[in-house]
Amino acid sequence: MQENLRPVRIQIAGVSSLEEALFLERLGVDALGFTVRLPEGPHDGLTEAKARSIIQALPPFIATVAITYVDQAREAIELCRYLGVTVLQLHGDFPSGELEMIRVAAPHLKIVRAVAVTGPEALAVARSYERRVDALILDTFDPSTGRRGATGKTHDWNVSAAIARNVRVPVILAGGLTPENVATAIATVRPWAVDVHTGVEDGEGRRDFGRMRAFVEAVRRASEDVAIADAAL
Repeated sequence: MQENLRPVRIQIAGVSSLEEALFLERLGVDALGFTVRLPEGPHDGLTEAKARSIIQALPPFIATVAITYVDQAREAIELCRYLGVTVLQLHGDFPSGELEMIRVAAPHLKIVRAVAVTGPEALAVARSYERRVDALILDTFDPSTGRRGATGKTHDWNVSAAIARNVRVPVILAGGLTPENVATAIATVRPWAVDVHTGVEDGEGRRDFGRMRAFVEAVRRASEDVAIADAAL
């Protein structure tokens, strides 16, 4: 069950340059997500070598996340070791049984498992993962493209709120979040963290630093509002 003991944490996904990474670090973002080994190939020209070089250049005390669709434990572990990340975020059809292999081989690595919020049945899926992972990320599945994440589309936040209330691990809310709607999303779901990707891009699909700043500021304001509302109860 989620508890808002501190401001909602923020992950910005799709980081593809050192300039962007350092800008986000200065904003106080909690986690930077690097999308690698995707079904459709590199995103924004981010090769694994480039991601590794960006991560190596970052200052301490910021989480780095490999966001990937790999489907084998050995491949996932080798990828994370090469990149030097502290968190592995798994999308796609990763066998649940192989999660324990990651725990044994890389006990320092935090595991985040994606759950596609397609409907009320997502709660059962989330509960089936909760004992095997460190956090769940609730994302949107787009049946028209088959994409699970980076769809730019929201899902039913009431289902996400039910998941957040009923699982034992932190919940990260993703899926179509923007500077304009994230406050409503936080008030509805009460997540431990939020994640944004396409919502901080411009109309041409380019990373927009102004929208990144606006997103972070909106999350912080919403966190304060939730804390005030909870204190009044």
